[in-house]
Amino acid sequence: MPNLIQIMESLREQPRPLNAEEDAYLNTLMVEVAGAENDAQRWRILEREGMNRINIDAYGFDADVLAHVFKLRRASMN
Repeated sequence: MPNLIQIMESLREQPRPLNAEEDAYLNTLMVEVAGAENDAQRWRILEREGMNRINIDAYGFDADVLAHVFKLRRASMN
């Protein structure tokens, strides 16, 4: 089963539509993140997915996405 970072890496290397397995995984992950009780829990989910092991700037996310990810990370440190 893929994880978030593997999917992101694959799409970065070769832009394409998601396959059925990736789509289902990301939908499950979205439900898990949405159901988290607080930002610290959300970050821990993203951390489990490998978000803490990448150079997030290399993915070309919009500034508002980066700001939200950094907010989640900060929340987990408090």
